[in-house]
Amino acid sequence: MNSFTVTFEYLNKADFPTVSSVIFNILADNMEIIAPTENTREEDYKCWYEGVNNGLKRYERQIILIKDFDSIIGFFQYYTNKDTFMMEEIQLKSEYQGKNIFRMLYGFLLPDISKGIKFVEAYASIKNQKSIGILKKLGLKERGLSKNGRCFHFKGSFDDLIKWYRAK
Repeated sequence: MNSFTVTFEYLNKADFPTVSSVIFNILADNMEIIAPTENTREEDYKCWYEGVNNGLKRYERQIILIKDFDSIIGFFQYYTNKDTFMMEEIQLKSEYQGKNIFRMLYGFLLPDISKGIKFVEAYASIKNQKSIGILKKLGLKERGLSKNGRCFHFKGSFDDLIKWYRAK
């Protein structure tokens, strides 16, 4: 059995350029299996970096680093908007998947986002059955496709997310 000590910390946004390649590589390794692009990794990184870096200029957008001791093993990107909690990206190195880290993350996160939030939204690649299953388990319902047609849009009640977390 693997032994690990998982911790969570909010990314200091000024540190994004320093950790961006580490967290992008976790994302890229996972997406090569799930939904590969036809771009080079460098092209994908440039596009991803620009989008995330611009998004982090908004106070509501946050990244939580997921660590095993001092090593970054994943990240979670989200934002809140009025009454909605938008889960943008959760990525874990493959050897940490299926270890209940997602539930631990919500134990860390929920106290910070619960005020005034009524809805939860997320997108999942139509090729990513694992993410689709997780979102359904959280009580989110498929609402349609993204503008580019490559992702399902999910929406649900924030209360259902809290019920899922508490049903340990």
